[in-house]
Amino acid sequence: MPLTSSASADLTVLDAVERPEPGEWTQTCTAEEIAAQLPLAGEKPYPLAVKANIAVRGLRRSAGCALLDIAPEEADAPVVALLRRSGAVVVGMANMHELAFGITSRNTSYGAVRLPAQPGHSAGGSSGGSAAVVARGHAEVALGTDTGGSISIPASLCGVAGFRPSTGRWPTAGIVGLSWTRDTTGIFARSVRRLAEIDQTVVGGTPEPDLPRPRIGVPAELLRDLHATTRAAIEPALAALAGTVELVPVDLGDVWELSHAAAMPIVCWEARRLLGDVAARALGLNAEQAFARLVAEVRSPDVRQILKAEVASPVSPDQYAVAQRQTDQARACYAELLHKHALDALAFPATPAPAPPVDCDGSVEHLGSRVDAFELYTRNTTPGAMLGAPMVTFPLATPGLPVGLTVQGGRFDDRRTLRLAERMAETLSGTDGQTGG
Repeated sequence: MPLTSSASADLTVLDAVERPEPGEWTQTCTAEEIAAQLPLAGEKPYPLAVKANIAVRGLRRSAGCALLDIAPEEADAPVVALLRRSGAVVVGMANMHELAFGITSRNTSYGAVRLPAQPGHSAGGSSGGSAAVVARGHAEVALGTDTGGSISIPASLCGVAGFRPSTGRWPTAGIVGLSWTRDTTGIFARSVRRLAEIDQTVVGGTPEPDLPRPRIGVPAELLRDLHATTRAAIEPALAALAGTVELVPVDLGDVWELSHAAAMPIVCWEARRLLGDVAARALGLNAEQAFARLVAEVRSPDVRQILKAEVASPVSPDQYAVAQRQTDQARACYAELLHKHALDALAFPATPAPAPPVDCDGSVEHLGSRVDAFELYTRNTTPGAMLGAPMVTFPLATPGLPVGLTVQGGRFDDRRTLRLAERMAETLSGTDGQTGG
């Protein structure tokens, strides 16, 4: 049911508002709340879902945590305000993995976010609700956040397009985040072209021109140990792309080692401080007291385990300093890798496997063994997140569960990365870049 800018009393609203899917939202707007936004839209209105850790005026920013689900926000986060100027009308707060600390969006307080077409499977996370409502058609675009793959993973598992901008390129004020080194806001849509339009709304500028024959690196580390469904989608896609881009086999080497070594020390040190500050403001306590209460009252077992581990054995200042140096070294090695091979971007499967079962309890069956689900699904996205690089994910043709291809560019080379991804999506779909869900 489309949005309309009519001021009549019979204003129609989205199915998401009238009949919200269980588990996909933490809060939805009423028809009256949507109608009140419409006169503010300067262009043709479009429905926007916002991940529950991003501030929206008048809605509750719970971050998927019942303890923080206290009061409406007084002001929009800057990224929400920017999208409103292009016609965005917020229809609700999308569910997520509690505190963004996970990849399944199996939320104890608000329900599990399920893959819309196959509800026995997870929509991924932590921005699972945002990807799911776009896949279902209940929002045209949806805001998410990404610390270690939280946009790329659910985009891939839900069969939609997702864009993780370079860290620092989009505003992050007004979010409940985990890492100032790794966090960024980002977006989901039905096509890469729409992602590029939204990016232009947020940061301005002009579209990137086409390159005559782009050179795309294919990292060996990110093609190893793929699920049969993923391999069956990735290999023909790469073969088809070889006609329009030059594919260059590469090894990530030190980029891989350094980024994975630094990942958890960085996020544990920074998350403790960021979450402590957010909880302190919400609960009227000092940061240490507030973090302790958060640890005690967080409801998702996997998130509680991570937070308790940080309390029991906190990352030391020396360990954090080492991780900071490793992050800087990884970024320098990545820039050198792109330069050495004259690469415009990398391309690889967003995840080594398609969507896990919705009741995934921390481990998952993969290639005949039980493996840690978090480590499996963040394996390919952790390096890019640590590098602060732009990552565009779009769905590939597959008869079964969705599989996404990620195009990762140089840091702050977002426009070129979006254009390359759009061109590659067009080549693989044989259309104008519109993707299915």
